[in-house]
Amino acid sequence: MISIIISTYQPAFFQDLEQNIDKTCGVPYEIINIENPGLMSVCETYNKGAKLAKFENYLFLHEDVLFLENNWGEKLINILNLPNCGVVGVAGGDYYGYVPASWWSEGYKKMNIIQADKNSGKDHFNDHFNFKKDSVLEEVKALDGVFLACKKEVYDATRFDEKIEGFHGYDLIFSLKASAKFQNYVTGEVLLKHFSKGSLSKEWLQNILKVRSIIGFNKNQKIDQNVELQNFYKLLAMMKLYNFTKSKSLQIAIKYFNPSIFGLKNSLKVLNRLKYIYIEK
Repeated sequence: MISIIISTYQPAFFQDLEQNIDKTCGVPYEIINIENPGLMSVCETYNKGAKLAKFENYLFLHEDVLFLENNWGEKLINILNLPNCGVVGVAGGDYYGYVPASWWSEGYKKMNIIQADKNSGKDHFNDHFNFKKDSVLEEVKALDGVFLACKKEVYDATRFDEKIEGFHGYDLIFSLKASAKFQNYVTGEVLLKHFSKGSLSKEWLQNILKVRSIIGFNKNQKIDQNVELQNFYKLLAMMKLYNFTKSKSLQIAIKYFNPSIFGLKNSLKVLNRLKYIYIEK
């Protein structure tokens, strides 16, 4: 039995999803529809929905998706019943390092989802992307918010952090907090079609930085120096793209410049990049 909690603002998507769940879920469920035309953060919306849930299995779900497989509910419950299972998703990553970033660091992301590009009309197939051979369940730390499932006990120990406002970063902080106590997974047994490729914004970047300041750095994470370097470069580029002031951007860059994390060779590269951006220009 599953309580499916959805933050909605697009009636056409929600109606299609309701019918789709009815045909494909395969186990008893309830849908908790929290209408949110932009007045509440996702964290507030999901916490409000969880208070209304009557079942022990929770699924926090975007409304612009469709399930492409039958009896996915039973498969999901079997995973949630695994010992020490935390949050289960369909896209996530097994690296959350030192430099602020989301879940999709190159080489570490795992995905089982089909994304529909609204502009081109083409589908992007990411089913079992980066899964080990014959694997249907991959361990991860952080998860994408399109699909987040957990037991009530995991939710109660984690909850969505309402210090993260707006519509970005809620998934990152929720899944990372859960991963400190439980094992998160990406499942290859539940396939969705998501009618969005996602979008980035200044709010997204601000919330990524806020999540990092709240979560801190997991010193037990084995550092990948090349990933840290690329994430640092991406951080610099996005601060420029979203018009952070030069002083604010430099302050953040200095905060996350750490030679012990980057290594000597990469640290010299970073220093040259910082010199070019903030001094020579």
